[in-house]
Amino acid sequence: MLPAMLPRRVQPLAGWSIVVVFALIGAALLATVWSTRASILDASDAVRCGQADAVEQAVRADLADLDGLPSSSELATILHERHDEGLRYLAMVEGRGRLDIVAAAGLPVGTGSANILAPSRTIGCKIDEVGGRLRMELRSLRRLKAGGRTPRFMVEVEPIQANQLRDAATLTLGVGGLAAVALLGVAFVLIRREARRQADVHARERERRLASLGEMSAVLAHEIRNPLASLKGNAQLLARMLPGGDKPRAKADRVVDEAMRLEQLTNDLLQFVRTGTISRTPVDPAELIREAAASVTGETASSGEAPRPAVALDTSQAPPRWSLDGGRIREVVINLIDNAIAAGPPVAVTVRRDRGQLIIEVADRGSGVPEDDRDKIFEPFFTGKTQGTGLGLAIVRRVVELHHGTIAVHTNPGGGAVFRAEIPET
Repeated sequence: MLPAMLPRRVQPLAGWSIVVVFALIGAALLATVWSTRASILDASDAVRCGQADAVEQAVRADLADLDGLPSSSELATILHERHDEGLRYLAMVEGRGRLDIVAAAGLPVGTGSANILAPSRTIGCKIDEVGGRLRMELRSLRRLKAGGRTPRFMVEVEPIQANQLRDAATLTLGVGGLAAVALLGVAFVLIRREARRQADVHARERERRLASLGEMSAVLAHEIRNPLASLKGNAQLLARMLPGGDKPRAKADRVVDEAMRLEQLTNDLLQFVRTGTISRTPVDPAELIREAAASVTGETASSGEAPRPAVALDTSQAPPRWSLDGGRIREVVINLIDNAIAAGPPVAVTVRRDRGQLIIEVADRGSGVPEDDRDKIFEPFFTGKTQGTGLGLAIVRRVVELHHGTIAVHTNPGGGAVFRAEIPET
């Protein structure tokens, strides 16, 4: 195992810092505009109360100047004079339960005298607001000589200044909201661009590392292969010449085994180096999976061990044809099944089509793959086995990526791991 081939370059944080700044500015602007609008709305109630009080005092003064009970024309004159101040309705009423309109000027909110007693809400100064107008009842006017009655008046005022404040606050909120959304949109775009940039940088860095590793592996494999073949051949001849069962024969057999392990390493290195191009043709994915499974389960281990356990295949949803490099994908499936059997049977292989992708899944019932190792296991020379080169899954990922696909490991719901490769048709 090579623990550290090439150091991974540290990604700069400047791009993400700009993104965070934009997002914080947008959020702060939106919070400020919202808080300002809330303050203005609270202040508008005070403005309404002030306007209502001013109109009330003006109307009282106008009514006090009259010689007797006002007529509708006199009320209309007062309404006209106070229109710019917000006065919209003025009526003299009688009765205690149901109000009877004696004289009126302007139009009240709603229709019918019954609506006069139907306020929608009460603002801070205990004045009823109906349909956007402020409604008040004037009492304690001077006692008129006619019949000794104390007149009562209903007044409706349109809060002009308060409405202007509210409109300005709403406009400010809209402009601030658009600005905040624009900043957040820019931040979102920058986030996506930064994520893509870092992904591209990481991909280029990995390709550079793989290229360097490939060159080094090719040199090592070619330099080791010839002397290793000589070493292995002479060790085998020596083992045959020695009688079986004694210590020299055991030592010679061990040399042969180690030579064979080194030979497998050189073969894996050369195979890794050669996974640079593919040739895609239409093939039957189901048949390819069956052949790969048969190739693995048909093998027997050395020293007369029993055949490997069977592999459950599910090809019922496999497409009839898919553009693949059949030989390379067959190696991928064989490698995945080998690993699954080593992890823990039973092993299940599924091939299907889903949303324009060819899905190949190999599931086992082993101990699973730790979360921290799910990306590392596809790196060259990373292995958790006591024996092995750590190149199998690296070759698998390289072949799948040459097909413009992806491969990842997930947790098997029934226990163990699931390796899922997704390959587009073209």
